[in-house]
Amino acid sequence: MFSQNKEDNLRRRLISIELLQELKTIYTYKELSEIFNVQESLLCRYVNGNRIPSEKQAAEIITKIKEKITMSQILRNQIKVFDDGFIDVSNLLFFPTLLKLHLSLTLGVKINDNINKIVGIASNGLPFATIVASIYDIPLIIAKKHKDSTFLRYLEENVKESNSVVSSIYLREDLIKKNDKVVLVDDVLRSGKTLTALYNLASRAGAKILGAIIIASGHKLPPELENKFQIITLFRI
Repeated sequence: MFSQNKEDNLRRRLISIELLQELKTIYTYKELSEIFNVQESLLCRYVNGNRIPSEKQAAEIITKIKEKITMSQILRNQIKVFDDGFIDVSNLLFFPTLLKLHLSLTLGVKINDNINKIVGIASNGLPFATIVASIYDIPLIIAKKHKDSTFLRYLEENVKESNSVVSSIYLREDLIKKNDKVVLVDDVLRSGKTLTALYNLASRAGAKILGAIIIASGHKLPPELENKFQIITLFRI
């Protein structure tokens, strides 16, 4: 049985491999060798999973990624904006370890440590909410556009999709409690309707909303949202 320290070290060594594998889709082995000061042949063995870096080398790889790799630009380049204004962040999910590291560094200095739950919505933003929940190692509560069972109690909030279409999202009452300290997470902020609905649901449950994390949004956030709580946007488009 590993001690906690050994578990952390092994996890760090495996994470360094995952980071190298993701970076290899962008850089050549020669470029990676220059960044990390590691032989190309050894990097190749790491990337192919034939060898695991030592604890020391894994720590050095992660440190150099933080210091020498412009993670924000690499990730920003994966976001596509279409002529109709649609913001597509799907390609970010091809770099989950790099995204998690970047999020960890960004959120570590900006979000209150008293969070005990993440609230996301079952849509394109769910993978990102899962990553944030794993960073803080706390439960993820999922709001959905349907009820799972008639035997469960739900909070309900209407979302006006257009002038003639109104939809609803639901949050199970037993999963969120009064005085919970939550952070809302979504992939893209457009009109702000979904984020406002999540805020209203969590507030009606008696939870305290400490902030919201958005992966990408337009340059200007809706003022009615900015005045409610802190919104951290990873990428302004």
